[in-house]
Amino acid sequence: MNARRAVLAVLVALGLAACAPVQSSSAQQESSMTITLTRGACFGFCPVYRVSISDDGEVVYNGEQFVNVRGEQRARIASEAVRALLAQFDTIGFDQLQDEYRAPVTDHPTYTVTLTRNGRSKTVVDYAGVNAGMPRAVRDLQAEIDRVANTAQWVLRDGQPVRDRPEH
Repeated sequence: MNARRAVLAVLVALGLAACAPVQSSSAQQESSMTITLTRGACFGFCPVYRVSISDDGEVVYNGEQFVNVRGEQRARIASEAVRALLAQFDTIGFDQLQDEYRAPVTDHPTYTVTLTRNGRSKTVVDYAGVNAGMPRAVRDLQAEIDRVANTAQWVLRDGQPVRDRPEH
């Protein structure tokens, strides 16, 4: 009887060990960081695109309308630039900002900034947000994301906004 209990105890211990959490790629994903800026449409010629910057410096751009380059483009930036950009998020207290700043106006594009790090995401939606109490620092952050990611190389044509109608 004691032998059976010993075998049973060993089997239970092995079963519990098999269920124990293992540090895997999901743990690595939690420690990763991604910054995303989405610029939405308006009734005019507002560029519509999304750009993401990962902690390893990978930039992924996807242009949709009123941009020089449509579709996905990739680039790489220095990790120091990513760290400096992330520091700007912390300086303005991004995690403590409201989720949305929407002014009661029409015909403005919607800008969305998302910071994902350590398994948590914070998004701030800007629809004429400065007129709704959004700190000007958020607009400055949006511009800095564009600058660091160098989106102008895909958004602008000859240094100017694209004014042609999107393909339907």
